[in-house]
Amino acid sequence: MVFHIPDNLAPECYPLAWLMDSWRGAGVLEYEGIEAAAYLHELTIDNDNGGPHLRVRSDIWLANEPAGIVDQEVPGGAMYAELTKGEIWSSLTGYVRATPGADKRDGATLLEAMTSSPAGHAITWAGLIKGPQIQLAADAIAATPTAGDITAARVVGGLVHSDLFVAYDMAAFGAELRSYIAGRLSRVHE
Repeated sequence: MVFHIPDNLAPECYPLAWLMDSWRGAGVLEYEGIEAAAYLHELTIDNDNGGPHLRVRSDIWLANEPAGIVDQEVPGGAMYAELTKGEIWSSLTGYVRATPGADKRDGATLLEAMTSSPAGHAITWAGLIKGPQIQLAADAIAATPTAGDITAARVVGGLVHSDLFVAYDMAAFGAELRSYIAGRLSRVHE
């Protein structure tokens, strides 16, 4: 697959350009007190106004099928097509940008991001992107009075065989940082 940097993309976003697209896929979520479940994931990363940042929109639904049906060897789009959406599990919106004025560190670009979710969390993130690999760690987590107790979070993603593999770890509800969501997404070609 040939990838082209969009004409109107701010140069600060060039290291992030490979992420820009609509993605669909599936994976498994599981956590302390949460039984393993299959999920469907829709992710859109775009440059909404040509500014030096990218906009992120993520929606995850529980699948009506059991967790055991998910095969990480199957491309994300094909696995997405095999599952049916149940209830919405999580949503978030946010922005990510290259850290202004920061030099590269060992060939990696420093990143900053912020996300918010209707579950009552606003998170600022700091991390790195190097080629087709990205990692972000929660820098600060703000929560509404009724939001769940999340004390740490980490996102790791990478492009493998044209698919985006994404893992989300968190420390919540008294548990230490551990795996929560892992999935594989494919670019949407409509």
